[in-house]
Order: sequence, then structure tokens, then C-alpha cells
Amino acid sequence: MCAKSAKELEAQWTSTSWFRGSSEPTHPYHAPNLRLRRALSWLDRAEQEYCRRDEVDADAAFIFYWIAFNSAYGQLGSPWSDPERERESFRKYLEKIIDCDYRAIKEAIFPELVHQIRTFVNNKYVYQPFWTHHNREQGHHQDWERGYKSNTEAVQRALSQGHPTVLRELFYRLYTLRNQLLHGGATWKSSVNRNQVEAGARLMSSLVPHFIEVMIEHPNDWGPPRYPVVQERGPQSGWTGTR
Repeated sequence: MCAKSAKELEAQWTSTSWFRGSSEPTHPYHAPNLRLRRALSWLDRAEQEYCRRDEVDADAAFIFYWIAFNSAYGQLGSPWSDPERERESFRKYLEKIIDCDYRAIKEAIFPELVHQIRTFVNNKYVYQPFWTHHNREQGHHQDWERGYKSNTEAVQRALSQGHPTVLRELFYRLYTLRNQLLHGGATWKSSVNRNQVEAGARLMSSLVPHFIEVMIEHPNDWGPPRYPVVQERGPQSGWTGTR
């Protein structure tokens, strides 16, 4: 099932009955509308990099896709300085996406993305315990290879069975790639990590639009986003704060 573009999703969103007047912080659907406004803006920017007619910038595309994803799942009060709690935030988000419409997500994954997911999770360089062991961090995983083999086999079984745990494990790997790029752990357009960056961008380009569409169709209970609009009047009419 082909993912919709940011422009198509925006048209779908703005035609909903709960969109009108949503820019005001007092609007009952202000929070999901703010999430969607932000997510769609970054999705559109990601597509400008990923859908270029000339050379695709997979690094930039992946980063922009992740920001769109983060706009969709990020929760007020959740500290992104804690990787475990951040992973927990998007795990809960993915569970809600699945609960709302697993059929749509399953159709987005199977069979179009199965091969791509298999290849991506087979890459040890997006398996965080490998890096924890390699960098000799405190509490590092001496036996990371056994965990990697077991985890990868579990993902492959879930793929074969169409089980939703695929999404959680896939995004744990994508999060490692996200950290590598956003924390300066990779060179732009480096040939060393090209395979995982290109695969990551491809997977995000397929999945993030589907997540956003599920949110449009199910606007309730996504929680307050990070950096909400500040409810105070500026020197001119209108609300101030981050849109």
C-alpha cells in the first residue's frame, strides 16, 4: 500500500471536522492538530530530500523523517536525555498506532517492506548492544552476539507471522541510527554506513506517513506534545510560542 505524500495528508487533515479553529490553544483538538502541523511540516521537508530528481540525500532525509516521527510521538515531560525513557515513549506510541489500525500498518509492511526490514535488522551496526560493547561502556554487553542473534531471529519470526512486535524492534534499531547521525557519530554521505542510512530513510519514508494518517483518522488521546504553544498574548493579537 503506497504511502500518501505530506501534501495529500495535509489535505486529508484539513478536511476533517475537528481541524477548524485548531490553531487556538483553547480548541479541544489543539494538541493533536499541533502534532500533525509539526509532523507534516517535517515530513514535507523529508520528501524534498528523499524524492529529489537528482541525487537523494539519504542522511538529511532520514533526519527529517525522524523529526516528523518525533513530532508525532514526543510527550510533554518525557526527558529525551534518557534513551531508555525515550524508547519507551515511542514504544507506547507504536502500540497505540497498532491498536488504532493494525490492518493499515500491516498492509504497509507486508509484503512491501519485509525484505527491507529483514536486511536492516540483520545489520549489527544498528544494534545498540554492539556499540555498547565496542565502546566498553559501563555495564557493557560482553555477550552482545548471543543477544543479537536471538533478537534478530525473533524479529524474523515476527515478520513471518505478521506480528506487530516487528515495529517495536525495528524502531529500536532505527533509534540507534538516529543517535549515530544526530550525535555526530557519522560523516555526511559516508560510504562506511551508507547501507543502513539508505535503508533507514527508505523504511521511514514508507512508515511515517502511515502513522500520521492513522493519527488523522483517530485524533483522540495522543497526549500533550513537547513545547506546547505558550498561552499568553503577545504585543500584537494572537498567541505566542512555538507552532
